[in-house]
Amino acid sequence: MLIDIVENYDQEKKNFLVDIREKAILQLSSKYDHKKLFSFLNKTWIVNIDESEKTVYIWVPNEFVLSQIKKFLAKWIKESIHTVYNPQFEVKFSIYPPFSNWSDLLINLKKLLKITETNKSDSHQIQENVKNDFKEYIWILFDPNFSFDNFIIWSNNNFAFSAAKAVSENPGITYNPLFIYWNVWLGKTHLMQAIGNEIIQSFPEKVAVYLPCTKLIDEIIEWIKKNKLSNMMKKFDDVDVLLIDDVQFLAWKDKTQEIFYNIFNDFHSKKKQVILTSDRPPKELTQIEPRLKSRFGFGLVADIQSPDFETRIAILQAKLDIKQEYIDFELLSLIAKYIKTNVRELEWALNILITRKKLSWNGELTENDVLACLKTLWYSTQEWIEQDKQEISDSNVKWVDSFGKLVEMVAQYYNIWVNEIKSDSRRKEITNARQILMLIWKKHFWWTLEKIWDFLWWKNHASVIYAITNIEKKLKSDWDISHDYNIFMDWIEK
Repeated sequence: MLIDIVENYDQEKKNFLVDIREKAILQLSSKYDHKKLFSFLNKTWIVNIDESEKTVYIWVPNEFVLSQIKKFLAKWIKESIHTVYNPQFEVKFSIYPPFSNWSDLLINLKKLLKITETNKSDSHQIQENVKNDFKEYIWILFDPNFSFDNFIIWSNNNFAFSAAKAVSENPGITYNPLFIYWNVWLGKTHLMQAIGNEIIQSFPEKVAVYLPCTKLIDEIIEWIKKNKLSNMMKKFDDVDVLLIDDVQFLAWKDKTQEIFYNIFNDFHSKKKQVILTSDRPPKELTQIEPRLKSRFGFGLVADIQSPDFETRIAILQAKLDIKQEYIDFELLSLIAKYIKTNVRELEWALNILITRKKLSWNGELTENDVLACLKTLWYSTQEWIEQDKQEISDSNVKWVDSFGKLVEMVAQYYNIWVNEIKSDSRRKEITNARQILMLIWKKHFWWTLEKIWDFLWWKNHASVIYAITNIEKKLKSDWDISHDYNIFMDWIEK
């Protein structure tokens, strides 16, 4: 076996193989990025040159490296070996088994390729400098509580999870860009944060930046007004990994799309990693330029579907373990039965129940507590009490769930908190959000004035009537209001 031959090489044979490897890599370095070569070839060896078979044997450490070499480097590796050794020889790649006498085949690849290491203190300072550049308008800090280890995997998110892991292990090389789409509250924030945390821990020399799309839009507009857009663009020079959340909000914003198109092209051409999320696949992103949508699909597109019943139970149990709390399995099952498409609402339900449990005189929960909790989250629990729970129609659950998603989307779109919609604030964006929602609730969710008034905690019906009348007038005269309203209606009717 070849492994036995390798184990018994003399020093002259080892030196010869190392010399051929060094020359071949230097030949490659004139065509390829040095860091990319290091990532793939650091643990790759020329283990034998068979003169009788006219074959050079190259061993790689695992299936992933083998697939990437075959995809990106195989042709150039063969050409470099033909140049530095013999054009008549074939090159064969295979995964090697562990063997003991391998250290003499190693070379200092970083030194050979003149890759300068950045120590952790320097790297930390670089990241801090970039954070200072971005802090005035970007949330870029990653929450260490979000990791791949505590991300709950189910059958409908396993592919996206695996792709995210692969990207975090080889940023800029594997799946660039990575485009993940899903409905709201299915773990998007957790997965994005986990990618960022993994990269900054494994690659301390890299700077990763997380950008909610709405923040990017606001700041691009602001820099355009100042006529200093080039200054903002320069801020991205030191960024290695760019995570853009909710790119669907680029719709209708032509100038912003043009600027982001340039940012994307710059990152992609420099082999810098781009990760994008959306609530729908690229082809369904209406009012976004085709050339930009086509670039979203350059790398890998992955989707996440809603978790099944068993997974929803697992999510609830995992959240309870983190909180070091206990709730009876039957009550968890009732929550999981009706909250089907929103992981965030599962956690909200738990928080409500834990609070009720702590406030109860005996520290226990009943089914009525769960029903009251679901009603708080705007599920029609009164109807469930009056009829058999097994006969609840899917349309009712979907209707209420769509309402909840709409409120979250409008708040995110205007960069405000949901509870601000219920406040007395007269800030423009809060007023617009509140009035547009009133009109949609009345026309498309068939809410009565009393129900709108009750939800917003307003003083009287007259205020609701005035607000709805006012927003209807604005729709006819204010292009911005009309534009926002059409975006929300497009989402509802999608």
